[in-house]
Amino acid sequence: MDVLFYAPEGVGEDIRKTVSGVIPGLEVFRSQAALAERFRRVLEQPAITVLIAQDRDELERLLTMRTAFRDTKTVLVLPDRRAETVSRGHCLEPRFMTYLDQNPAEVVAVLVKMANPGNGNREPLRERISLP
Repeated sequence: MDVLFYAPEGVGEDIRKTVSGVIPGLEVFRSQAALAERFRRVLEQPAITVLIAQDRDELERLLTMRTAFRDTKTVLVLPDRRAETVSRGHCLEPRFMTYLDQNPAEVVAVLVKMANPGNGNREPLRERISLP
């Protein structure tokens, strides 16, 4: 499964290290230009995209690319908990949203669950229902 990771240089290093230890083949991008180029040049989009915004300006720049993220499951890491930041973050329609000061293991747990749908705590449907 393709997982793409975007964070400006020096931001979210703890998250990147934790994620790359669990998700093999992580594509890492450090500039929005490189990120935009990745979405333009490769027809097959990543299954999951992790976006880290270092500040509100970074979030606004990511919002200009929101159509590129339409066909990918997005995990968004916000710089702060201010209501306006959270509101703008929701415009990217992330599957999961957290903050830079949160535990990186939280992002990893969500990614593992996203990468393995149906591997939750439930039994498969065929095992729960007796079929004739």
